[in-house]
Amino acid sequence: MSDVCLYSPATIERARSALPRTASTWRGTVSVAVLADLKTPGDALDLSAMASELEGDAGRIAITMVEALPEYENRFPVNFLRNLAREKCVAELGAKYVLAHDVDFEVFVAPDEDAFLNDVRNVLGKRSGEKVRRALVVPAFQLHAVWSQRVNAKRDAILNARRVQRQTKSRRNEGKDDDESIDAVVDSIATKGDVRRLNPMSLYETLVERDRTRTVDSKATAINLTLPYSTRERLDRLVRERRLANGFQINYFPIAHAPTNYTAWFENTTTGADSTYRVATPKHPWYYEPYVIVRADLALPFDESFVQYGFNKISFVHELAAAGFDFHVTKNAHTVHTNTHPTRAMANMQGQDLARCRAHPAASNDFRIARVGHSCIPAFLRRMECAYGFTLDDLEFGGVSNAPPPDDLLFRLQSDDNIVCFGGCITDLEDAPRTPATVTVRGGRFVGVTQGSDARRRKRGPCERFDVALQ
Repeated sequence: MSDVCLYSPATIERARSALPRTASTWRGTVSVAVLADLKTPGDALDLSAMASELEGDAGRIAITMVEALPEYENRFPVNFLRNLAREKCVAELGAKYVLAHDVDFEVFVAPDEDAFLNDVRNVLGKRSGEKVRRALVVPAFQLHAVWSQRVNAKRDAILNARRVQRQTKSRRNEGKDDDESIDAVVDSIATKGDVRRLNPMSLYETLVERDRTRTVDSKATAINLTLPYSTRERLDRLVRERRLANGFQINYFPIAHAPTNYTAWFENTTTGADSTYRVATPKHPWYYEPYVIVRADLALPFDESFVQYGFNKISFVHELAAAGFDFHVTKNAHTVHTNTHPTRAMANMQGQDLARCRAHPAASNDFRIARVGHSCIPAFLRRMECAYGFTLDDLEFGGVSNAPPPDDLLFRLQSDDNIVCFGGCITDLEDAPRTPATVTVRGGRFVGVTQGSDARRRKRGPCERFDVALQ
């Protein structure tokens, strides 16, 4: 399982609430990029401590904390964080396959893990003389919100009790090592009389040096709670009999996941080489946004012009299709939305952003932050046509073959004056954000620090292909 790495962006709050659950059910590696306050060491120390207390081998989980620059305050760098997390999957965790994911979901693999790994290798593996551009879809589900809260409150209590037990056992076995404590590190810097080194980034660098030879207990066995949705058979009963689960957003926004074909997923009971099936649509479905696994050496980056929320993950899947990737579905894994921590994306805009959107003649009555990224769509589609020759004619709209594009999309494509809320994207007229500092911890150990700078991150060219390295 170590060959497959989940990677995702997160806020501090989501990382704290979701990572303990993820660590208790996923045996592979995990890389999360978190926007954090690095000017003071509080966030970094808290996340490092939490990482050392997660279920299973703590060393399989890397958390990269990214300096919360002022320009990120109203423009959450969701796709930059995704790209950074994916890079750590390879550079830090040595993954061969990467799964673009969100921390408020959990991935559950079939009891026979080899069956899942066979799906990954059979669909994504190298074949002699063949260019393999495939993505393996992990079907997504959601639970009845109130029922999910009750179930997971009990699970969280069990996980917390186990964490306290591990802390107690660790103190008894090892005692307090003053030479390794944070206070001792700070004191050691201060006694050298170098005031400059007392800044937080210097502290992080010193912690990296300390942790080069420091060991963290990572022998805890991952807990295997029997959850009502952890296997396909159990999930089937929740969907068909108890009506407590369903395909993700299948009722609210079906075009996002319906092409995965949940009916085929539940009815497909074959094993071996036939345990996957292809997403059978004549054209790429517009707005399709499954969670997919790709080979690490073939993984395309996310388009960082998308900031905030809305279309940021859809754009990634869209570009995979433009680059010639086929989509196949595994029946030996699924992902479930289990974390109900409030998300900023679902909040309404405020201040100048809200006033600008309300005043626009093309504005709707839906001013959730989750929709502002839709203003990036026209420029993105122009990039896809220029870079790949991938146009509206290559898309399937509304699940109907040869259906015309929706009127609202055509309206936005007519003119940039028809686009609402440019806050959702970095336009071609803007500078890219500066380069933030980062601090990476793995299994409770500080393993890397990069200094921030005023240098701007590289912007994507208007006709730049992301698959050049795959040619």
